Amino acid sequence: MRIQRRTWLTGTLGAALLLATQTAFSNGWPTQPIRLLVPFAPGGAVDQTARTINETLGKHLGQTVVVENKPGASGSLAAADLARAKPDGYTLMLALDSQAVNHHTIANLRFDTFTSFDYLSLLVTTPQVLVVRENLPVQSVQELVDYIKSKPGLAYGSAGAASAGHVNSATLSDHYKLQTTHVPYRGAGPLLADLMGEHVDFAFAGLSVMLPHIQSGRIRALAVSSPQRATALPNIPTMSEIIPGFEIPTWIGLVAPAGLPEDVRQKILSATKATMQDPKVAQKLRDSAFDIVNNAPDAFSARVRKDSDVMADLIARKVLAPE
Repeated sequence: MRIQRRTWLTGTLGAALLLATQTAFSNGWPTQPIRLLVPFAPGGAVDQTARTINETLGKHLGQTVVVENKPGASGSLAAADLARAKPDGYTLMLALDSQAVNHHTIANLRFDTFTSFDYLSLLVTTPQVLVVRENLPVQSVQELVDYIKSKPGLAYGSAGAASAGHVNSATLSDHYKLQTTHVPYRGAGPLLADLMGEHVDFAFAGLSVMLPHIQSGRIRALAVSSPQRATALPNIPTMSEIIPGFEIPTWIGLVAPAGLPEDVRQKILSATKATMQDPKVAQKLRDSAFDIVNNAPDAFSARVRKDSDVMADLIARKVLAPE
């Protein structure tokens, strides 16, 4: 009986000490710089978002937020890094929409999409825009469709396999029964460079990245995937005007490893909300064709599961195949 009582006391004291240590640790959080992983190359929508919010987010947290680009495998390399990180709030990530569907298209991921992460907030969306290289002789979606039918195998680019751009282009090809070739990139920045360099012929990509180059005439916009026409491109039709229900945007959200101490989690959520409401940050995002969402964790998690289900259906119908 004494041994059992001593064991119980030891366990109870140990648990209390651990709880006290965690509380003391998290109450003083943060005491060092915070890594903000960007799963794609510089120049894309995720990188744009990270470099728009990091300074203000750091001010609200009381520490420097360091942006770290870690491209590869449609964002899953950075996600694996995040999943391995200690759940102490010092490693966060901005996830692209591909985060919700990589488990359908990439074999042997070193994490579980639904249990390895804490989906904190879907921060922003930006419409996908269908663009073509400057010298492609088409001026509308129908002309692009006819052109592809006359030249089967035309190449389209995306920011990565399973990204919204990939899904949109594959859906367009499926709808019109087109023969096209997918060329995935490590983000929208490299995709844009190759589109302007005429190495790929067309693409769906985030409007935030493509808009300056559409306005300069380096690439041509044919349609946007938003429910309404984009304010910046009022003369460009929506895809849903052409194919009803065609409305898949790019989204970007803040993600942490699962298991954050609750008070650290609340500090991050509070600082994120203050950052997204900051007038300068909000204006800069709007000027870059982003729509601010900043929803709650439950809503973000629900969006991840919804997009996963959409991808599963596309694969089942052979619109997309694992790559």
